[in-house]
Amino acid sequence: MRRMDRVCSGFLVALASTLLACSGDTATTAASATEGSSGSTGEGTSTATTSAESSTTGPTSESSGMSGSATMGTTTTTTTTTSSTTSTTDPGPVCGDGVIDPGEACDDGRANGPGQPCSDDCQANSCGDGDQGPGEECDDGANNGPGQSCKADCTNNVCGDGDVGPGEGCDDGNDVDDDECSNLCVSILCGDGEVSAQEECDDGNTDNTDLCTNACTNATCGDGFVQAGVGEACDDGVDNSQNAFCTNACLPNVCGDGAVFNTGKGTEECDNGVDNGPGQVCNAMCKANTCGDGDKSPDEQCDDGNHAGGDGCSPVCKLEACGNGVLDPGESCDDGANGDNDDGCTDACKTPVCGDGFVQESLGEECDEAGDNGNTQACTASCKAAKCGDGFIWANMEQCDDGPNNGAGKACKGDCTTNVCGDGDKGPGEACDDGNQNNNDACTNVCKLATCGDGFKQPGEGCDDGANNSNTGACTLACNLATCGDGFVQPSNNEACDDGNQSNQDACLSTCKAAKCGDGFVFQGTEQCDDGNMSNNDNCTNACKTPTCSDGFKNGSESDVDCGGPCGKCNLNQGCSNGGECSSGYCANNVCMTAPHCKAIKQSYPQAPSGVYQIDPDGNGGNAPFNAYCEMNYDGGGWTLALKADANKGTFVYDAALWINNGLYQTNFPDLDRNEAKLQTWNAIAFTEVLVGMEQPILANGPLNLKFLKVPVSRPSLFALYSPNAYVASALGRNAWKGLIAGSSLQPNCNLEGFNSNPVGGNWPRSRLGIVSNQENDCGSPDSYIGIGNQGSLCGPPEIRVGNMASCGGDNGDKTLAAFGVVFVR
Repeated sequence: MRRMDRVCSGFLVALASTLLACSGDTATTAASATEGSSGSTGEGTSTATTSAESSTTGPTSESSGMSGSATMGTTTTTTTTTSSTTSTTDPGPVCGDGVIDPGEACDDGRANGPGQPCSDDCQANSCGDGDQGPGEECDDGANNGPGQSCKADCTNNVCGDGDVGPGEGCDDGNDVDDDECSNLCVSILCGDGEVSAQEECDDGNTDNTDLCTNACTNATCGDGFVQAGVGEACDDGVDNSQNAFCTNACLPNVCGDGAVFNTGKGTEECDNGVDNGPGQVCNAMCKANTCGDGDKSPDEQCDDGNHAGGDGCSPVCKLEACGNGVLDPGESCDDGANGDNDDGCTDACKTPVCGDGFVQESLGEECDEAGDNGNTQACTASCKAAKCGDGFIWANMEQCDDGPNNGAGKACKGDCTTNVCGDGDKGPGEACDDGNQNNNDACTNVCKLATCGDGFKQPGEGCDDGANNSNTGACTLACNLATCGDGFVQPSNNEACDDGNQSNQDACLSTCKAAKCGDGFVFQGTEQCDDGNMSNNDNCTNACKTPTCSDGFKNGSESDVDCGGPCGKCNLNQGCSNGGECSSGYCANNVCMTAPHCKAIKQSYPQAPSGVYQIDPDGNGGNAPFNAYCEMNYDGGGWTLALKADANKGTFVYDAALWINNGLYQTNFPDLDRNEAKLQTWNAIAFTEVLVGMEQPILANGPLNLKFLKVPVSRPSLFALYSPNAYVASALGRNAWKGLIAGSSLQPNCNLEGFNSNPVGGNWPRSRLGIVSNQENDCGSPDSYIGIGNQGSLCGPPEIRVGNMASCGGDNGDKTLAAFGVVFVR
């Protein structure tokens, strides 16, 4: 029966909550209708006139079940007069004004609050927010969920719902009473005094108020039994709630505990805990602080305990005075004394006018001194700043003011002072006015002009000797002191010339001395340069000529005498700053030398072009320098040519002795052309890389059209690499070698690559520099190769000494592709 009781109880609670939600919706709708009705004012709005006629609806509270609702009262004040009508100004968007503002999900005005559809912060009441709202059986916030008193969907955890809640030993969610879990949610083993795996405890008694319940669960808040041993003072089970008689902590809900008791017999409208009290949003009785209750809340300017206007505190608890946003008697306007006296209403609640003491720029006012305005004052009667030129004489500041007729040479000057002789301004009737009492300046004491030759040294004159003025004397006819640069030669000043200018690039210097080579100034048209010294090794010779590449001096930016820099290449043992200044292409320790190999030239002269250079691998050793072709572009350049081989000739067939001896061949063809050659590079240059190149098809003329493949290998020379006649492997892969010749073909297996590739020996196909392949999965019978120094063909096609031969199963068919091959080292 206990299980059925709890099921029924849960159903009744849910039904009561549903009915309450409906009741709450109706109350909310009614409150909204009341606040929005014609002839009344909403929260923060009132209507006031001189005749007092008001009606007030005080706060009311309604509650039922576990989901109570509280409707705060709405105050409406109406006053009538025959002479004027005054209305308040909307205090602006705030939560609780009944208007949904940006950032608000809802706003039911005074109906906002705990247990209501809309919370105090204007957010919609939702499951999980910790506030039991309409339609919810419970809401413990973050504590909602499986095994809790309140489930995740805000319904009570009851016996028979399949979720083991507080006080339940089990819950199989069925109506079978004789299985392991009874319809009272008690394990069939519970009560035997032994704790089974399904039980939290088992004390073998029927006392639900001790630490183990009859369901063999540990005493806990929310199990419906008051267990003083765990600090409980009450326990209404699933009916525990922060807004019910018994809280989620199993303590009685009292005013001041921070939980709003507004369901059942609860009458609290609010509860902010220790923040309750006079002057707070929630008072000491857990009632909401409202306008008219005589207690000024934080959001009220005043509260005189009534809703009457005209007594210093308005019906909406705003102070009545200029700046309160209400048009009071004696005011022309009231914009809330917003500090802007130029918005149509001053902070004195008057319509702006000139003379009110406030500057309204929108009305064209520049100043406003109120009663001190006047046409002889700093601020004129039209609220314009007094200034010279306005036609009014500003007392104690101006002597005169003729308005637009003021100015230089006028009776009233531009600064509003009277024009008189000696003031420095030539006024009417004056020939001049220098503002002083000196007759020896440009203007006499009676404002008459002075002239050169009158015997007086006056302004602008360097001297005045009267009749003794002379252009070759100490004072010129223009009353200037004789000086170099005046265009007159004065021997008394030791002048040799005077061309009247300050140029040092003509025949007469600015010092009035005749120009000459070595004076440090370039005489245009005569001298190319003049550095004022006697050195021929700088940027100007002793003959005042700029350096040339044939003057016999190391000067300008030359590296050595008439070479380097802008001049031609420097020879061996001449100075240099880089290889580009040397005919050898190589500069070491600032001296032009013969390079040991092409890479040294590239490092000394990064812009060096490909071509034939003289190199000397052993330096000062016994071997003479020789010509070698340097490839300066591929893969960073610096490659030295060692071998050239033609597929149409048998010179470099695999068995040729030239491959394993140190003999040379046609060294008179060092250039990169189609003449076969084995060059001095073969025996002389150590390397870490070999570069093989092939031209296929072989062109008749023009530069070689080569494709290259770089093979890493280190040796002191190619002779040292080949003379042992032993295989040296590479690991580039068959596709790399096939890339040397377009359309090439190889058998799929063996793929022996590198140097001296001869997998079988004898007359089988082989290659000195390349790759050999077979159709069988071994190297026992190869019939294809790509490389230089090839030999052998046992499966049909003729052998190709340089290029590609493939037969008996090549991946691109049978091929006979003759090529011209080259070998470089670096």
